Amino acid sequence: MSLRRTRPFRAGLALLAVAAGALLPAPAVAAPSRPDLRLTMSATVIMTGDTRAQTVVSAVVDNIGTVAAPDVTIAFQLPAGAWIIGDPSWQCDYVTFVCTDVYYGGPEVPAGGSAEPLNIYFGMPVQPIGTVETISATISTSARESTTANNTGQVQTTHSLVPELQLVAARDDSVWRDIAVPATGGQFLPEFLVTNIGSGPTEDLRLVVQWPAGVTNDGAPTSDTGTIWQCDFSPGLGVCTAGPLAPGGLASITIPMSAPAGTPGTTFAIGSEFSTSTPEWRDEASAIARTCRYV
Repeated sequence: MSLRRTRPFRAGLALLAVAAGALLPAPAVAAPSRPDLRLTMSATVIMTGDTRAQTVVSAVVDNIGTVAAPDVTIAFQLPAGAWIIGDPSWQCDYVTFVCTDVYYGGPEVPAGGSAEPLNIYFGMPVQPIGTVETISATISTSARESTTANNTGQVQTTHSLVPELQLVAARDDSVWRDIAVPATGGQFLPEFLVTNIGSGPTEDLRLVVQWPAGVTNDGAPTSDTGTIWQCDFSPGLGVCTAGPLAPGGLASITIPMSAPAGTPGTTFAIGSEFSTSTPEWRDEASAIARTCRYV
């Protein structure tokens, strides 16, 4: 009798063991390794003139996923009438505004890496100053991503009157030619020119010139554009300032210098940089090192 009574009890224990096992958590399954592209956008203000307006949009694509993205494409959504200016750093369709990174390191974006930065110039119909435009973009890849939540971006930019300084090689020559210095030593005359290719005036101009030891300032500066410069000179350095420069305007300054005698064909450099206190369209330095050659 005692054996018959224990059989149901043992069977009950077995059922309890099975039920308890069913309540245990299943082993965790790791998420598959996938790329994850992230888009970051920025833009200049829209430089707006009488007949043309343009902006520069920068797009940075990072892969914050765990495996490489085999390719990357960006599709822009632009205001009506906009167009692509010039030749962007990616391969772009000028009708659909879809661009693909196919240059430099190739189309693949490695895990933890970035695609070639895209800086693209867009032309736009002229609008009243102060008008705000919206530019949107979406990135994609042929691989499945872990998320597409960071694949879109948007920037807003405003039609503005802004200056943009640009160095000029010479009044009638676009080639940067060497500055001639007499091999016997003595005075030479480097000229520096800058133009305002923007749509608004600068409040002022500032030129910083640097020259090597042995070279000295050798007289008051002159200007054949009528620009009035005020200069302070110290060993190896000249700092000159002038008044406003209108859109399309040109400013020149010739600073007489003297150099010791040298061997024909040998060179030295003079550094120069123009700037203004007025915010410019692009954040790019207007600087160059001019080559001076003994002749």
